[in-house]
Amino acid sequence: MDQLHAEVGVAQLSKSGEELCGDMVEVVRTPQSTIVVLSDGLGSGVKANILATLTTKIAASMLQRGIPLEEVVSTIAETLPVCKERKIAYSTLHIIKISNQGLATIVEFDCPASLLIRGDQVLPFPCQEKIVSGKTIREGRLLLQKDDVIVAVTDGVIHAGIGGLLRLGWGWEGIAAYLTAENLVGVSAEQICRLLIHCAEGYYIGKPGDDSSVAAIKIRQPRYLTLFTGPPTERDSDEKIVKRFLAQPGKKVVAGGTTANIVSRITGNPLAVDLDYPDPDIPPIGHIEGIDLVTEGVLTLNAAIDRLNRKDSLSHVKLQDGATLLARMLLESDTVTIFAGGAVNPAHQNPHFPSQLNIKLQVIGKLQATLTAMGKTVVLEQF
Repeated sequence: MDQLHAEVGVAQLSKSGEELCGDMVEVVRTPQSTIVVLSDGLGSGVKANILATLTTKIAASMLQRGIPLEEVVSTIAETLPVCKERKIAYSTLHIIKISNQGLATIVEFDCPASLLIRGDQVLPFPCQEKIVSGKTIREGRLLLQKDDVIVAVTDGVIHAGIGGLLRLGWGWEGIAAYLTAENLVGVSAEQICRLLIHCAEGYYIGKPGDDSSVAAIKIRQPRYLTLFTGPPTERDSDEKIVKRFLAQPGKKVVAGGTTANIVSRITGNPLAVDLDYPDPDIPPIGHIEGIDLVTEGVLTLNAAIDRLNRKDSLSHVKLQDGATLLARMLLESDTVTIFAGGAVNPAHQNPHFPSQLNIKLQVIGKLQATLTAMGKTVVLEQF
């Protein structure tokens, strides 16, 4: 069965007057699955944030280590204290685990029911009640299809507008009706979250009465990108590496003048350099037939890392320099494979450093760390 990708989006509002959100969302990716843990701490502010953080961290850590879901739920249920006055847990627990084949397993404890968007319908995710360590939870499994979306919300979204614009609050049915009315074809998980949280904030008239969180998981085909930068240590391996590079799935990027010339020579497709400088600090891009993007090496890679760390800079459509184009392509990809050649370019080497300290490889290390922190799968191959 073909692998599927679980695209995750998150949006949050803190209760009016509070700096910290009392909800917490933890996203963990393993080679086999994507796990989203959402918790709503009792009350608001620092105390709620601590309770929710503890709950998500414990659950996510156990799940990442491969501990069975039943044991994780049991541990959390036994660990969470119960408020003596309100007779409810000090924090809720919402676990969504999706395998690479699309099998979704959901556990809900004291939280609103998950919404399943399939086609033009919005349905409750099918769950059944069961008792775990004396606590009643809801658990369900479903094999998801391409373009299915699961949405999880905290009570703050359910109660938006209560006592004000909406006498009884937005409610689960109101959220489902809103999602049904919206045209969500081609809309990303993050955009769905923004739509819902913006609407909730509107019902609160800009002053949320409770912490509010939305997590959306959209199922789609994975997006691949391969970045080839730096000539191989052994010149005799040029042709073999280029052929492997061209055989990779998804988009292809070449970074570095020498690397671009190698690809041009092996493929027989000429390298044309664009003489426009959209950003005077970034070298111009090039063009090779069959390659999605051709850029300069170290300077452009460094600038792309900077743009990834400042995602707001990527929203400016007019910016078309090599670093911005590369950062956008990396941001849109799920799995990034980096072909890193080991040959040292003297122009990139500090004369006071030993030759073993390859500056380009240091930049690639930074890029790998940045992408991994963003939840991307990064495969680094050096040759």
